[in-house]
Amino acid sequence: MSKSQSLLIIFMGTPIALLLMLGSVFAAPNGTVILDPPTTTKSGLPGTTVTYTLWFTNSGGTASITDTFTLGHEGNQWPVDLSRAEILLPGSASTNVVVSVTIPFAPTTTRDTVTITVSYQGSLLLPVSRLTTNFYRAYLPIISKPDDVCRPTGESYGTLQITPETLSAETHPDINLAVRGYTPTVAFLGLVDLGDTRNDGPQLAGLFSAPHLPSFTTVYQVYNWNWTNNRRGDPIDDPVVTLADLAAVPGEPIRVPDRVGSDTFIGGNYKALVLYASSDRLTLKYTSEDDMLAGYGLHLENVCVDTNLLALYQQLNSAGRHQLPALQAGQAIGRARNDHVGVAVRDTGAFMDPRSRYDWWRGY
Repeated sequence: MSKSQSLLIIFMGTPIALLLMLGSVFAAPNGTVILDPPTTTKSGLPGTTVTYTLWFTNSGGTASITDTFTLGHEGNQWPVDLSRAEILLPGSASTNVVVSVTIPFAPTTTRDTVTITVSYQGSLLLPVSRLTTNFYRAYLPIISKPDDVCRPTGESYGTLQITPETLSAETHPDINLAVRGYTPTVAFLGLVDLGDTRNDGPQLAGLFSAPHLPSFTTVYQVYNWNWTNNRRGDPIDDPVVTLADLAAVPGEPIRVPDRVGSDTFIGGNYKALVLYASSDRLTLKYTSEDDMLAGYGLHLENVCVDTNLLALYQQLNSAGRHQLPALQAGQAIGRARNDHVGVAVRDTGAFMDPRSRYDWWRGY
């Protein structure tokens, strides 16, 4: 018997409208649900997409019973996309949903709020999550207007045949870094000398057309992932830094870092595979497998991904990921969106310290 049915029996004299309201608000499946965070705010440039990761918990259900919830959104003017419209979840379990808000190129308002709703068996539940997106204008020199910063690089890209493994790349915590997220930390803003060295890792100076050691502007800790509960854990603290912002010139090309050695090709003249692409982030893998289980990988943040590369990835991903974009060393893959580019390095799945001199910055 649901809560709304219980109320009907106890309050036989209560108006039907009130009973329906009480049932729709409080009638959860065996208990309550949690949507976290309840409110949050982010900002972005016109024409960009801002993403939010929400955590959904079926906190009062029964572990042996899977409940089906429907997600929706309302109140927004700007385009909104949910990574999933339906969630199947047993009691005491959690999962995530990624909400993407696209800021128009010519927004008529400075902000827009969307309310994410949850329904169960046709009835709306509390709580909801209200996401407010602000837009800001980049006051840059004329040569670096926002539409010029993200102009195409003119590159064309090849493909490699693979065995698809990551069929839901958008929501996979090893493929889309936005699912895990990261938090700023306090640590040395420069190269560090660590004990273990890798002689064949991607050299991050090659991110730039004229390879060099840029300034480290901010460092972060990427969040761990609890695979048992399928939710975000605490920030990774070993190593102490797992993502770094590197100083860049807005609009400058961002390129594929090379690995040294003739045995580092993954097929043809290609050095890396694109496992994930959105308008402002990329995940590269230096092997031909569709996962992060072995080999080196890079997460690049705050990049205007080249429109040709993004369109190719979206086409191949929608077709089942039997092929993915393949990249040559030094090939331009986008441009710096503003004055910094974020980079995280993976080795056999583990997040490494991007400041390590002898691993990723040899010769500097």
